[in-house]
Amino acid sequence: MEELAQLEKERGNPAYLPESGDIKSGRMERVASNEMCTFLILNISSLQLIPVNMIAYRQQYGSVNPAGIIAPAIVATFISTLTAVAYCKVRDLNRK
Repeated sequence: MEELAQLEKERGNPAYLPESGDIKSGRMERVASNEMCTFLILNISSLQLIPVNMIAYRQQYGSVNPAGIIAPAIVATFISTLTAVAYCKVRDLNRK
């Protein structure tokens, strides 16, 4: 996020320049950029390739095929990430 804030300074976004911004309760109020929102949403969508914890739990409780969760997990995280990217792109188009 700090690197993305630096990018906003370089772009000349007034909210990220040191001499500007509204000061409320001792902090500067800033608005997240499109890139910051995209970064946050992609982290929240949690792309996980191999769900190691779930495999360990399934093995611990005696599952016949503890690794059987890998394919559904990959599909679910792929759909989640794809939805997050589509949401960010739609929001980006609406801002312009």
